Amino acid sequence: MMPIKAITFDAYGTLLRNENLMLIPQRIVEDHKLSVSIHDVWRRWMALYFEATQLPPFRTLRVIQETILSRVLQSFDVRATAGPYVDLFFQLTTQAELYPEALSVLNALGGIPAAIVSNADHEHIAAWNFTWPVQFVLISESVRAYKPHPLMFQKALEQLGVEPREVLHVGDSDVDDVQGAKAAGLPVAWVNRDGRARRADDFEIADLTEVLKLL
Repeated sequence: MMPIKAITFDAYGTLLRNENLMLIPQRIVEDHKLSVSIHDVWRRWMALYFEATQLPPFRTLRVIQETILSRVLQSFDVRATAGPYVDLFFQLTTQAELYPEALSVLNALGGIPAAIVSNADHEHIAAWNFTWPVQFVLISESVRAYKPHPLMFQKALEQLGVEPREVLHVGDSDVDDVQGAKAAGLPVAWVNRDGRARRADDFEIADLTEVLKLL
């Protein structure tokens, strides 16, 4: 691997906690007394999410969630509006907490430029109540594409002014981050906080402090 000249970070699940998203399928199961498991609802939701983010034309996450959460309810024979669950999604993702080591690691990068590359709407970053010590934050609504689409990474590379092999991407998603960054030519540090089975042949790290050992 070439010397690292810049680093891009995913936001949700990497710098920001997103474990609370499981509250949405939990609420759906409880509200409608479903016999299926919370994980069944989660898997259906995530499958529809990935499909929706990769199909043209581009739609914001709010529009996508309104569509796919309606489909989730329909798939389990629930005749109810998805509005409360869409609102809960945005409540959880706009009030997300930082992982404890996030800011200290970003501040410890020294002179290495860093950026955040996130599947997010403008209303997400408008609600973040902290300042990132990075060069810029690039979100899907600005690029009009979602990771793992290579355009998200290409736009970041353009702004950083470096070659793909010179940028380390750090993220937790097997698809959005690992597959997406690799397809765009970037080496990847896969954040595996919860001990998932290893499926990547790149660097695997348990938390962000291990990024500093790769530099």
